[in-house]
Formats: sequence, structure tokens, C-alpha cells
Amino acid sequence: MNKVQYLEKVKSYKFLANKSLGQNFLVNPDVCEAIVNKLELSEKDNALEIGAGFGSLSIFLADHPSKTTLIDVDEKAVNYLSKEFENSKNIRVLRQNILKMDVSCFDKIVGNLPYYITSEIIEYLLLNATNASKIVLMTQKEVYPKLTNKGDVSPLSLLLNYVSDISSPMSVSRNNFVPIPHVDSVVFTLTPNQNIKNEDNKKLFRLMKSIFLHRRKTILNCLSSTIGDKQEASNLLKELNVSELKRPEQLDINFYLNLLKLLKSKDFISKIR
Repeated sequence: MNKVQYLEKVKSYKFLANKSLGQNFLVNPDVCEAIVNKLELSEKDNALEIGAGFGSLSIFLADHPSKTTLIDVDEKAVNYLSKEFENSKNIRVLRQNILKMDVSCFDKIVGNLPYYITSEIIEYLLLNATNASKIVLMTQKEVYPKLTNKGDVSPLSLLLNYVSDISSPMSVSRNNFVPIPHVDSVVFTLTPNQNIKNEDNKKLFRLMKSIFLHRRKTILNCLSSTIGDKQEASNLLKELNVSELKRPEQLDINFYLNLLKLLKSKDFISKIR
């Protein structure tokens, strides 16, 4: 299938973009190919494309021998993809919400993420795509610094840097999309390490989210709110040799891992919501 012609056809469908789903279709073939190449697909791979839309990346994924699943929540897009790729034996099309899907079977994942749900999708992948070896994501440009800037620490950035390595971003101008969005985008690659298989990651993330609910308060006050006992919170911090005056963003992932371990040993883990 001629990819330039295919993307020209996608460009003509800009009026079908669903604003409520944050749809903007990528129509530059060079950018599409570069994104798919970052996956380094092989015949043994089981790949997933999140938010396939009208197939801008899918047409390049179909060229590879890997088994690939395309998902989207938009019925129009799913019907379109099903017809376009009905003769592609390595392509499967599903109408599916990524946040309700079992992603543990996929080792390569790619997606152009809508801004309104970007953080939730990244969080979901980091906690559930436990067999992924490469995750290539396109997001709005402002998202990347929030994941890598040490001055803007969050539960998501702590988790991401614990379970994966993150590549330098590839800039993608807004002019490569239809309809043209208001901001530029970036593409980056997450390469998961063995920590992604840690069975306590969901409890760890839940703990960090609870602590960060009041991130401007001291760690003593935050931990007190989490477990409901200020004296015990003070005792826990002393046992961990951590100042009660520290704030959540001043503490690294090792503190939260050790805190989780200590909470489990003292049966406080059930108090983390």
C-alpha cells in the first residue's frame, strides 16, 4: 500500500477528528516511519498501537512481520481500520479502552496520546505492561519535562524513572497534524527494566500518590494523614533516618521503597487508599 497516498487520504478526513477524544491525525510519512522504527520490531514481537485513529502509524506497522493489535475507542476509526487492514494477516483491530485492557502480553507499545488522558495512560502502562521491552509515546511537548525534570518531582515521574529509562525527545511540529493542534509534540522511548516486574509497584504508586496529596506539607504531616497516626509516623521516619521536615518531592524513590517495606512489616499497608 502506497503510504504517501494513504496519508493524503487520512489528511482529507480531518473533519472526522473527534475533539472530545483529542484526535489529531499525523500525516507526515517521514515522522510516522521514524516513530515506528523506534520500536525496533522483529517477527517475535507482539505489538500494540494505542489510539490508532485512521491508521497513520498503522500503515507502517503493517509492513513489519510482528503481530500487531490496533485499538481505538472511536467506532468510526475502528470501522475504518478494520476495512483498510482486513487483508493484513498480522493486524488485529479492536474497539478498546487502553485503561481497561490487559496489556501484559505486549512487548512493544506505541501511541499518540491525547493530552487529557496522557498521565493516566502512562501510569497504566508502567503498572501493567510488565513484559514490555519498549514503549514509544507521542505527547504534547509540555509533558516530557514533567517526566524528567528533577525540580518537578511527582509520583508518576518517580515511578517512571524507577521502572524504565527514558530517551531524549524527538520534536514533532504541530504542522505535521490535521487538524493542526495548538501545540507541538514530542516522541520519546521508554525502555523498561526489571523493576517493572516488581509485584509491589501498584502499592508503591498508591503510597506515593497518598503522600503527595499534600506535597507542600512536611513528610511528617503527609505520612500522618496517610496512616492516621502522627506519633507512629514520627517513629517510622526516625527508623528510616529521615528528617520530619523534608517535603515529599525532596525524597527519592529509595525512601518510598523503604517506607513501603516498613509499612508492610508493621501492618500499616491496609491504611493506604
